[in-house]
Amino acid sequence: MNALLYKSKRIFKKKGSLILLFFIILVFIFNYSSLSKYTSDQLSNYSQSSSNLGTDDDDNTIPFYKSNAAKPKTQIKEENEKKSRLEKMKLIQQDLDEDKSGSRLVLGHTLFNKVFEILKKGEPKIPKLERYKSDDRIYHAGYDGDSNVVFSEDYLSSFLQLTDDEVSSLQKSHKLVVDNLPEQIPKTLYKGNGIVYVGGGKFNWLALLSIKSLRSLGSKLPIEVVIPTMEEYEIDLCGRIFPALNAKCILLEHSLGDAAMSKFKFKGYQYKALALIVSSFENVLLVDADNIPVHAPDYLFENEPFINTGLITWPDFWRRATSPDYYKIAGIKINDKRVRFGYDDRDKDSKEVPLHDREGAIPDPTSESGQLMISKTSHTKELFLALYYNLYGPDYYYPLFSQGSDGEGDKETFLAATVALDSSYYQVKKFLNAFGHFNMDHEFIGTGMGQYDPVEDYNLERAKARQKEQSKELNQDLEPITKQPRILFVHANFPKLNPISLRDEKKIFEKNGDRLRLYGPGMAKRVGYDFELVQWRNMHFLICELKVEVEVFKGNDNVEVCKEILDQLEHLEATVKDNERD
Repeated sequence: MNALLYKSKRIFKKKGSLILLFFIILVFIFNYSSLSKYTSDQLSNYSQSSSNLGTDDDDNTIPFYKSNAAKPKTQIKEENEKKSRLEKMKLIQQDLDEDKSGSRLVLGHTLFNKVFEILKKGEPKIPKLERYKSDDRIYHAGYDGDSNVVFSEDYLSSFLQLTDDEVSSLQKSHKLVVDNLPEQIPKTLYKGNGIVYVGGGKFNWLALLSIKSLRSLGSKLPIEVVIPTMEEYEIDLCGRIFPALNAKCILLEHSLGDAAMSKFKFKGYQYKALALIVSSFENVLLVDADNIPVHAPDYLFENEPFINTGLITWPDFWRRATSPDYYKIAGIKINDKRVRFGYDDRDKDSKEVPLHDREGAIPDPTSESGQLMISKTSHTKELFLALYYNLYGPDYYYPLFSQGSDGEGDKETFLAATVALDSSYYQVKKFLNAFGHFNMDHEFIGTGMGQYDPVEDYNLERAKARQKEQSKELNQDLEPITKQPRILFVHANFPKLNPISLRDEKKIFEKNGDRLRLYGPGMAKRVGYDFELVQWRNMHFLICELKVEVEVFKGNDNVEVCKEILDQLEHLEATVKDNERD
């Protein structure tokens, strides 16, 4: 017996490592199976409650599942670190499962790799554009402001300087890309209408706040939130919170594919163009994470001007400063004929004609890409050309579009690509509304931008055109149309609606410590309801009632954050009457 026991010990000693490895494999298989069931149950629970989450009625009764409620924080942290990547990959794998054989994903990878190969071949062969005629930069003229400066071709040529050889080189690169980009995309790659956000980092929270508003307003459109990197992919947010709101996360690298990802390094403003191409929707309303629709925008897809143009852009504050050299590079012919007169017929009697009032030029004012609508069917090539402008934007196309003026970035690329390819578009005519408040020193502090309804804007412009024709036929002046389109978006871009940073940076306080309204009085009349009060109620609902955890708030005491939200809510509720006046 002793001999047998001794022999058994020797065998175990020799093969102990193999037995241990076998045991670990069994434990992993068991845990993976449990994790799969856990994730499936989570998603099922939240799909069932999604119809309630989008309403303001009885919000506090929603049974939001708290999987870690009874566990110590240290244990939760350790468990999350161990299973984080596995859970992320499982959630991402659901895209493949929904796609059945993965045909759409493979189709996308093939197309994107082909397109990125073309964009790589079109890489500019000259040094970055940074040579200016002097240290002076373009006068930062507001589109609706008074200015004695005419943005003529001569004036716009006096800043960023390119040699003839540089222009010629960029022409060749640009032409190579335009000549080779696909005119069409596979029919099964995109389908339907939807809203797209770019998330990641602090923008995950802002996207959540905006999506909550959309669902409260009754929007039924599906939503996709594009996450730039795996590190920014939040499991709880993507696995159960967004799905409960009929929204889903799209990991950029997963959708682009390794081949396309290997050709470029992405950052900043490039993510919007990338988000558009990897989203699954054929027709897209792209909304910045810090932009909040104030009415459900679903009808935009079914009406003019979108259905007859395929692209809608909105105006920014500034006059267009695009270099005349860009038009040479893109092969755009600009005629001497003046077809626009800008804001209130400005420069109408001037001998000099603003470059961007001439036929063929990109129209004034500059674009604001806090929201953008595009059809990938009608604007396939335009979208990929805009991506080209963004990939080489910081060193080449951003300077060509803005010449060092404020607001440099992706915002000019979509309309520029559309004009370069002589395609249709609609630029909202009604100039934006500047939101803000006057502080105790009577200084105006801007906090956001109000953008108008393109359908109402389009119909009013048509009515004005018909009235103008009638006036000519009758040979008499008719009473002008004074109706205005309604505000549809509030781009809450500065400061952003993060209760912690608003508190820490004292953005919601006067210098004497009194609380204030970021958007001043009269907001209810401008957008139809007390926008600011609603947003803080939504913050309270998400953070304090549902106790949603997002990375941007980690390290902060939830009790203190909720007290801050409640204090600001108390101030907003006490000043409701002020908000009803102009």
